[in-house]
Amino acid sequence: MARKEDEAQKKASVKKKTSKKKIAKKKTAKKKVTKQKVAKKKLAKKKVSRKKTAARKAAVSDQERYEMIQRHAYFLAEARNFHPGNEVQDWLEAERFVDGMLKKS
Repeated sequence: MARKEDEAQKKASVKKKTSKKKIAKKKTAKKKVTKQKVAKKKLAKKKVSRKKTAARKAAVSDQERYEMIQRHAYFLAEARNFHPGNEVQDWLEAERFVDGMLKKS
């Protein structure tokens, strides 16, 4: 009789241990999922804020762009001592320079 009782107690303790382990595993799995969701939300917020700052930087009016090109073309002409005949080339070079600068910022 003692043997049967010992075996029954062992089986009961084994069942208790396994059921506790299963419960613990479920809780850890839930924690991991919630942490991932929080991390995804933070990344989404960072991406939105980056887009907003990029839009602010690129907000240059046509008038400002024209003046920037005009100023740069003047400096190009000054660098070649204002020799006539290359005004259009200076203007096109200034446009490329200013547009490239605006794209980077």
